[in-house]
Amino acid sequence: MEPLIRNVWHSNFEGEMFSMESIIHNNNLISFDTEFPRFLPNTLRNASKTDRYEDIKFNVDSLKPIQFGLMFTDPYGNLPHSGGVWKFNFDDFDPAINLHMTASVELLLRNGIDLEKNKRGVDIKSFSAQFRNIIRYEGHRIQWLTFHGVYDITYFIKVLNANKLMSGTLQEFMTMVGSIFPWLYDLKFIAKFCHGLLGGALGLKRLAKILKVKRVGETHQMGFDRLIMSNVFSKMKKVYYEGYLYSISFRKKRWLVPPRPHFITIVSNGYYHGRPSFGTISSPLRWSHCHALVPTVHVLHCQWSMHHANVI
Repeated sequence: MEPLIRNVWHSNFEGEMFSMESIIHNNNLISFDTEFPRFLPNTLRNASKTDRYEDIKFNVDSLKPIQFGLMFTDPYGNLPHSGGVWKFNFDDFDPAINLHMTASVELLLRNGIDLEKNKRGVDIKSFSAQFRNIIRYEGHRIQWLTFHGVYDITYFIKVLNANKLMSGTLQEFMTMVGSIFPWLYDLKFIAKFCHGLLGGALGLKRLAKILKVKRVGETHQMGFDRLIMSNVFSKMKKVYYEGYLYSISFRKKRWLVPPRPHFITIVSNGYYHGRPSFGTISSPLRWSHCHALVPTVHVLHCQWSMHHANVI
């Protein structure tokens, strides 16, 4: 079944945010992606993680997101009856004055994005304030799903921070990722460690085909791609990696929920049930019931099987 995609503009923004808030409690698996005017510098293949982050930061600080897509399903991948798929059209990208790659904008136009119509879209600061409020009380339960999503995640953080500049270092960025996305799955990273998935060197369409996930709609359409992501995820749960981003491969800093905070690091040669030292930071979402415990130990590898999914 093709999902009903709810386009959000300035005129229907308040109503759609209310609809989203009404379904999030029972539909806390969120697939998401972003449309943006692509890249200024491209990162070299053999670049270090730090250099990769510097390029990501430069691109995201310099460019503006155009659309943001969200799909909400229950833990089994079922859409709510109301549809559960939203496409937010942001109003502050203007190719006449904002930096962009001409070829990238032309591609977006060919794929149906109307940049003139987007001027009647959603104000990013309004989206930031309301969406932060929606996820504040459910944030520790939400599972976030993306595919090759480091740029999607970085732009999402920028949007939630109302277009502020990104964190200065990779470590600071990954701490921020951990604070906003307590459960985060990048399917392209997961595929690197699943037998028969070509070491992750494949796109979403090819991944779905190998896993025999039925294609719905047109490739690269936001709602359809997110539905495919959700269906692919359900096929990959037996072997998966949680908390990594493809191309950085640096583990996000874990947030723990009181009253019984504890920490288990799973390394490449087995399980480590140690007691690393922690530093406390404040939550950017200001969750009243959460606090951050940032581990100072270095995590080499973190392979989880499904029965360890809820162990922190």
